[in-house]
Amino acid sequence: MVENASVLVHCSDGWDRTSQVCSLGSLLLDSYYRTIKGFMVLIEKDWISFGHKFSERCGHLDGDPKEVSPVFTQFLECVWHLTEQFPQAFEFNEAFLLQIHEHIHSCQFGNFLGNCQKEREELKLKEKTHSLWPFLLDDREKYSNPLYSSSSQRFAVLEPNTVSFNFKFWRSMYHQFDRTLHPRESVCNIITKMNEQNKQLEKDMKDLESKISKHKNEEIDGVLTKELLHSVRPESPTLKTSLCYKEQTVLPVNDTLRTIEGSNPVDNRYSEYAEEFSKSKPAVVSLEYGVARMTC
Repeated sequence: MVENASVLVHCSDGWDRTSQVCSLGSLLLDSYYRTIKGFMVLIEKDWISFGHKFSERCGHLDGDPKEVSPVFTQFLECVWHLTEQFPQAFEFNEAFLLQIHEHIHSCQFGNFLGNCQKEREELKLKEKTHSLWPFLLDDREKYSNPLYSSSSQRFAVLEPNTVSFNFKFWRSMYHQFDRTLHPRESVCNIITKMNEQNKQLEKDMKDLESKISKHKNEEIDGVLTKELLHSVRPESPTLKTSLCYKEQTVLPVNDTLRTIEGSNPVDNRYSEYAEEFSKSKPAVVSLEYGVARMTC
């Protein structure tokens, strides 16, 4: 690219190292292949359609053990090293590469069955099997890189540093089933978990805000109801004078004794009996030898 020259890439057979070099070159030169869909197109173009022998290289069937070789695994590891050096340049994350590698050997999807496109057409794998790509796209958020920046022009062409100390051991690939090790978690995984926690906290906050507003509305409704109950509306019924009401005059009563208004002396005999049976107060009270004597 620096010399503006075309390059012919070809190994001894044309389906192993040729696919590796061409696909890695496309990743370095074209940012489209660093997206999720672009990486799927790259594998279809430079590996599946180009004639890489997946069945023999991955050992899907009993055959010559000398033909088994982790060529595609080497390619995925090279891509992982690029994602580590340029974390903002790739839309997909480490889990995306691991998922592709797993289903190459699972034989669950028809993309990587057979040694060439001719065998796949003869076996009618498009009709009998499913494709891996729609399965991955259904869970696209899981495989998205939170550090990816599509608007950045700094990563138009990647120039990786090939000094030996920049290459690390891919623990998630080769120790993913070893529970005794506790490697340091990658930055992308930490950011992904933090984003999930933030989304959960935002959801909880919205739920609490809705509950608070609902509680305030209930309190306002309760206050308004009490005010309506205690207030008298103009159209509400009130106690009115009976239609059969007629004023009555009270005749004066000449009671010799002080009685209740409207009563007669017969009804007031209680006051007379009270005077008859009342005792006279003692005149003198003397104390002799500690005994009280009353003299009337």
